[in-house]
Amino acid sequence: MERTFDPVRLNRQVEGMSAAHQRMLSGLAELTDADVSRESRLPGWSIGHVLAHIEQQGDSLTRLFEAAENDTVGEQYPGGMEARVVAIDAAATRSASDHVNGIRRSVYALEGVIARARSGWYGDARMVTGIVIPMTDLPLRRWREVEVHLGDLGWREFDGPGCWSTDYVREDLAVMSMMWKSRGSMGLTDLPTAVRRRSDAEKLAWLMGRLDIEDVEPARVMA
Repeated sequence: MERTFDPVRLNRQVEGMSAAHQRMLSGLAELTDADVSRESRLPGWSIGHVLAHIEQQGDSLTRLFEAAENDTVGEQYPGGMEARVVAIDAAATRSASDHVNGIRRSVYALEGVIARARSGWYGDARMVTGIVIPMTDLPLRRWREVEVHLGDLGWREFDGPGCWSTDYVREDLAVMSMMWKSRGSMGLTDLPTAVRRRSDAEKLAWLMGRLDIEDVEPARVMA
C-alpha cells in the first residue's frame, strides 16, 4: 500500500526550512575567521564545528533524497557516526568564507533535490542512529537542525532557544509534545505544570533536553 501524508503540513515544513536557510545565510554574512574559532554553546565544539555540522547534515539529507528517488533506502552518513565526527573535526577550522560558501552550496543542493523529488517522498531513509523514517519527516528534521544549531552558535543574534523562530517553535512543539505524551502513562494529557509555565521556546528546549527545570525529570524525548 502506498504511503500517504498531509501535503499541507509537508509544504509548511519545507517553506519553514527554506526560510530558516535564508535567515542563516543572511546572519552569517559578517562571520570572520576569528568568529570561527570561538567556543559555541556546545561543549567541546567551536563555532566552526557547528557550521561544519550544519553543512554536512544538509549534504546527508541530499544523499537520502537522491537514494529515495532511485527506490533505495539511503544511509545518512557513509561510515556511520565515527565518520561523521571525523568529517566535522576536519572541516571545523576552515576559513569563514569557506564555511559560508560550503553552507550555501549545501543549502541549494538540498533545496534543489527536494524541489525535484517525486516518488522519493514515498520512500524511507536510514538515519545515522540506525532508525528508518519516512522521507516526509526530513524537512522538519532539517528545519529543527538549522534553528537549534543556529542557537548553539552563541554568536550575535544566534544565541540559545530565544532565537528560534516563532513558526519553528509552534511546529515542532506540537510534534515533540505528542512524542512526549506517547511515551508516558495512559491518561497523561499535558506537560508538567512547571514546564507549562515556561515560554513555548523553553518548553521545546526542555523536551529536547536542552533546558533543565528544577524538580522536573528530563523529558528524554530525543534520547
